Amino acid sequence: MKKDVTHAALFDTLLSGEIGDRYYDLHNDFECIRITYSLMEKKLELRFTNDDDRIVITFLDARMAGCNLHPVQPRSIINLFHRGHFEMNNNYHEMTSKGEYYYCLSFSEDDKLEVFARQVVMEMKKLNS
Repeated sequence: MKKDVTHAALFDTLLSGEIGDRYYDLHNDFECIRITYSLMEKKLELRFTNDDDRIVITFLDARMAGCNLHPVQPRSIINLFHRGHFEMNNNYHEMTSKGEYYYCLSFSEDDKLEVFARQVVMEMKKLNS
């Protein structure tokens, strides 16, 4: 099951909700096991799992706006995930002139990712499928 969250309401949490008819809670029920970014593909993926399911969040046509990760600290718990606004020329904007939206993801220990992307898709599957 997939859910396009590209146009989620500004500052609404994407940490929990429904994908299809299935409820998810990334903060309480899942662990982030992998973060991959491809500059060539302009794609960022975050992979979360629990005992039964996996959720992959894919940022398409993406570019990193900021990254603060502590390699010795666990990054398994996500605390914040939303579409936000960014400041440019002393004004706040929701979208760049290239059609990119700004997303903020925050983990434990002050780890943080800031991403501009044209599309964001969440996909949920059974872990063994």
